[in-house]
Amino acid sequence: MTRTPTQMAYRVSIKSMVINLLLFLLKGAAGLLAGSMSLLADAVHSLTDIFSTGLVMIGFRLSGKPADPEHPYGHEKIECVIALLLGLMLFGVGAAIGYQGALKLRDPAAVSGSLAAFEYLAMGAALISIITKEWMYRYTVKCAKQIQSPSLTADAWHHRSDALSSIGSLTGVTGIYLGYPVVDVIACFIISLFIFKAAFDICADACRRMIDAAGDSSRIDAIKKVILDNPEVLSLDMMRTRVFGSKLYVDVEVTLDKSISFEQAHHIAHLIHDGVERDCAEVKHCMVHVNPSE
Repeated sequence: MTRTPTQMAYRVSIKSMVINLLLFLLKGAAGLLAGSMSLLADAVHSLTDIFSTGLVMIGFRLSGKPADPEHPYGHEKIECVIALLLGLMLFGVGAAIGYQGALKLRDPAAVSGSLAAFEYLAMGAALISIITKEWMYRYTVKCAKQIQSPSLTADAWHHRSDALSSIGSLTGVTGIYLGYPVVDVIACFIISLFIFKAAFDICADACRRMIDAAGDSSRIDAIKKVILDNPEVLSLDMMRTRVFGSKLYVDVEVTLDKSISFEQAHHIAHLIHDGVERDCAEVKHCMVHVNPSE
């Protein structure tokens, strides 16, 4: 059975929330038993991911509402707002990890010698989190690309940030176990930089979609091909595209033979309109203007 984009997003989001809840319980218990502050912070990070995934589900529900008199072009841009919020949250996650590193830098010895007999438990919990969250990142980003969802892409990066955070926890726990707590500090700073870069890219993409930027070159080429494959089109005079949330609006001008009737020109314009919207799934609406040949 073919699922709608909203159904796909809900399916991914529910799986994500269940897995994050289980990881929160696992890392929280391991962190408490081992006395690992980095693993406890990592557990809290998984808990915040449940909230971010909830935002994605709300965004999909609102952006999928049909057009109304107050919003005649629909509600797709709500998803961009959600993606922007998630990007800002990701900035906060990166800042929190960097701050944690700064605290450890002031007194790295304070985190050493506290794991006792539970260091292997802490390492195992961090390793499980890394593998699970990286798999969730790949699974979520694959779905996001299929349905062209900026908010789901942002949520995927929340999964990867959690995996990076867990790498920091594993590195820190291992460093402490080996007697080198400064390793935990360095890992925190490096991971925070990676997360800042991901957060910037997500926010930049969300803003680009909110200011009616043009579609990317591959989509434009695909639309041009659909138009020029019509044998009645003598030339493609103009084409403009604008991103609207996860969708695309297209305006085109084509030249047709001036000797054809008005009814024929109208029919050809409809064929172009229907072909673009049928073959290019991300196109929400295509407006076709016909110019007569000279």
